[in-house]
Amino acid sequence: MRKWSTLKFIKNDFAQELSKERNLKYVRKYFDISEKEEFTIDNQTWNDLDMDEAYKMLDRCYSSVGEGTLYKMLRTLIKDEDKLKERHKIIEFFKKNSEVRTNIQYIFFMLGRDRKNTFLDMMDSDFLISKTKYYIYTILGKILPILLIILSIFQSPIYLLALLIVGLVNVGINGKEKRNVRERGIVYLRDIINSAKEISKFNNEEISCYVTKIKKLLKEIGPIDKGLLGITIANMCDGIFESLALLFLLEESSYYKISHNLKNKKDTLLELYETIGQLEALISMSSYEAGLNGHYTTPKFTKELCFNIVEGKHVLLINGVPNSINMKKKGLVLTGTNMSGKSTFLRMIGINMILAETFYFALAEKYEASFFYIVSSISPSDDVTNGKSYYMAEAESLLRIINALNEDVPIFCPIDEIFRGTNPVERIAASAEILTYITNNNSISIVTTHDRELVDILNDNYEFYYFSEDVDVKDGLSFDYKLKKGVSKTKNAIKLLDYIGYPKSIIEKAYRRAEKIDGFI
Repeated sequence: MRKWSTLKFIKNDFAQELSKERNLKYVRKYFDISEKEEFTIDNQTWNDLDMDEAYKMLDRCYSSVGEGTLYKMLRTLIKDEDKLKERHKIIEFFKKNSEVRTNIQYIFFMLGRDRKNTFLDMMDSDFLISKTKYYIYTILGKILPILLIILSIFQSPIYLLALLIVGLVNVGINGKEKRNVRERGIVYLRDIINSAKEISKFNNEEISCYVTKIKKLLKEIGPIDKGLLGITIANMCDGIFESLALLFLLEESSYYKISHNLKNKKDTLLELYETIGQLEALISMSSYEAGLNGHYTTPKFTKELCFNIVEGKHVLLINGVPNSINMKKKGLVLTGTNMSGKSTFLRMIGINMILAETFYFALAEKYEASFFYIVSSISPSDDVTNGKSYYMAEAESLLRIINALNEDVPIFCPIDEIFRGTNPVERIAASAEILTYITNNNSISIVTTHDRELVDILNDNYEFYYFSEDVDVKDGLSFDYKLKKGVSKTKNAIKLLDYIGYPKSIIEKAYRRAEKIDGFI
């Protein structure tokens, strides 16, 4: 594909969802090997909020570098509004300057994806350092072949036989060292450095902080760059010189020449990776924002503890029903039947908090809140392999929230159907005390429940909202997905069983039994 047609393709791709295969195990590798910052979203919260699926919607990156860095950025909350403003300023710049944006995207398009994650795997493993191999491969790959070629030209063609023997030996070495060299990410490293060099040529003021940093990092890894010359030659012209590279052991000698530098400059190389990756991640977010056609807002952060979102939407449900909430107290109890929208509402708020505190926008008409650290308990699961019951998983999940209350910033804790894994008496007793403890600390919590007794106990500390549904013989189960103030009064669980075809005898007896249970009706 010629450059002009590639640029046209990239330009037309902007503001569109990027359909591609993603191996999230590879995507998250950079995050996994990076040092975690103070307000990193933990695995449970990330999974509770379905952030893998949200990430797929937000990701418009062409390179593995951008993919991995975007993932890390989404999992690292920023509590400095000035930093968020600077980040979003660059997002706006890319939206408005298509030529600069497209030319930078072209660099990442040509960099492409490291499909086997060879570079990050290399960074995450021990480097094979061997000066002996470097000297041996230099002799076998450079000195001997060149000497034999000269002798065959000026002395006798018989030396070509010796050259053939050396070539066969080098083929064997290449096969043996393939895993140590090519499959250890050295080729993708070369491509990363070349991409960084291209990006460093841009002189736009809006991205000057990135360009300056890239130039500094490139200078620090200068010896590595020079040592990769052999690999650059081997991969020139779509690999035309690959056979020569094999004969001269260019990749092998290059790797062992710089392996000690790779180890010493590991942090610098990863910093370069993240620096250029952030640029593509910001372009990705500018593409996503552009596709929203203005249906988002800039957050307003306050010093007082509060949360107010107006017509908030879920990343995965842009055309879904929006909802609003203005938290006047420190807690909120949600009631309503399953599938009515409670869990989706929790995730909508959590995802918008993440977007507000990472890329300075929210899918809403208005977003006003404190800076929060998010710790959730929505989808804990039992772990048979470790002998954990569902109740134990819930207990440990909720303990994360309690421990997080020691943080310097307020905690937002969405909790879905607290202690559903144990008996009603202990569930209500423990839930009431835990939720009261949470509201007495620096936090805002939203909890969903079916327990009417818990609603009565929490009346002093929590506000009450609900989602409703309707069940009839003709239309079945229907929802409006709108948040309403108060406590759900509907009792449609048995009616739904009737609608889907349960025997009439079960339905009639269930209604009679329900009437006898104290507090159910």
